[in-house]
Amino acid sequence: MTEVNKIQPKQRRSVAAAGIGTVVEYYDLTVYAYLAVVVSPLFFPGDDPTASLLASLAVFASAYLMRPIGGLFFGRLGDRYGRKRALLVSVILMGFATLLMAFLPTYAAAGVIAPTLLVIARLAQGFSAGGELGGALTYVYEIVGPRRRGLGGSIVALGSNAGFALAAIVVATTSALTSDVQMSSWGWRIPFIAGLPLLILCLWLRSRIEDTPEFEDAAASADLAKSPVRELLSRQPLQVLQVFGLGIAQNATGYMVLTYVGIHLVREGGYSQTAVTWTAAAVIVFVALLMPVAGLLVDRFGSRVMVTVGLLWAAVFAYPAMSLMTGHGLFIAGLAFAFFAVCTPLIQVSTAPVFPELFDPRVRLTGVALGFNLATVAAGGTAAYIATWLIDRTGDPISPAYFLIGASVVGGLTLATIRGAMYKGSAVTEETQQLPETAPVR
Repeated sequence: MTEVNKIQPKQRRSVAAAGIGTVVEYYDLTVYAYLAVVVSPLFFPGDDPTASLLASLAVFASAYLMRPIGGLFFGRLGDRYGRKRALLVSVILMGFATLLMAFLPTYAAAGVIAPTLLVIARLAQGFSAGGELGGALTYVYEIVGPRRRGLGGSIVALGSNAGFALAAIVVATTSALTSDVQMSSWGWRIPFIAGLPLLILCLWLRSRIEDTPEFEDAAASADLAKSPVRELLSRQPLQVLQVFGLGIAQNATGYMVLTYVGIHLVREGGYSQTAVTWTAAAVIVFVALLMPVAGLLVDRFGSRVMVTVGLLWAAVFAYPAMSLMTGHGLFIAGLAFAFFAVCTPLIQVSTAPVFPELFDPRVRLTGVALGFNLATVAAGGTAAYIATWLIDRTGDPISPAYFLIGASVVGGLTLATIRGAMYKGSAVTEETQQLPETAPVR
């Protein structure tokens, strides 16, 4: 491997810092989802368990309403004052919001104040998460070489999925070590507190990294956008819509795998909460381990080929996988879950270099954050709610598959509109290979 193709040691440390921060963000953001069945009666008591669960899932989704706002804030922060600063501030805010959730009073202790504070904490988490993925993808895109952007982006995707997996493992362990009464009384607080050591490690790592050479050069030459949002919307609105369209497919498939299927196996399959949580954790670990593999494939075949494979995988296998998740035993359900989940690394990693490549460096972080977070609102944080609602309205436990198929079609149609900026991996020309490591592939 030539020097231009390698990720150098200094770059590896920077990529690791970005990835570990993503672990923290998505662990904190996701713990609530795995505790939804336990938490819902504590904050939303009532006679109808479905209504209680829907209310709890609505709170989960409410965090995602703040993500575009957070994306605009952190986008401007990163495009004006540095990628590093945006990454540091986002993870600090997420840590404080999660600790607040750990010590919330329940409805029995504080009445309506309890769910109100829960919503406030979730909104703060959503605001913070709005800057994380866009910031991490932009930072890694600019820090690695021009032919290792698939592998570099896979570390960010690995971090987000590792956060989901770690959340599932911690919740499952807590559930296994406590009785149902203990879990409802105080055990649900432990997973929120457990993320604190990882937060401290992340802050230490991110405080020691440097900003990207591309941003530092722009800052030195005063080539920074005074109003990144205005410049973005006036010059590159189509690119925002393209990130949104691909983001619909990525978020719908990803969040169904990462947050909803576990709920589905408990409610529709009738399997035990503890067994399902461990199953979900195993599948998510499997998905996380596939991320670097997907990164190597993207570096070899390019983003367009691999995202097409991922979208077809999701559309073709959604219905048969969902049909095997009930009535066939947990082992078969888990295999179907894992098989369908392969689409997740294919889509996530193949889009990782595409999103930042679509935008001019002056507005790159803002563009990625805005487009992706709008897609997360539309199809990510709402995925579990939409799936639960579909089953409640239709009575068909397989109906969430139609949501997945529709999202994949949206992604495919969007992909067809992108003619230029698609990362080509090893298919780049010899001329491109001679570019400096921080130069974007065009």
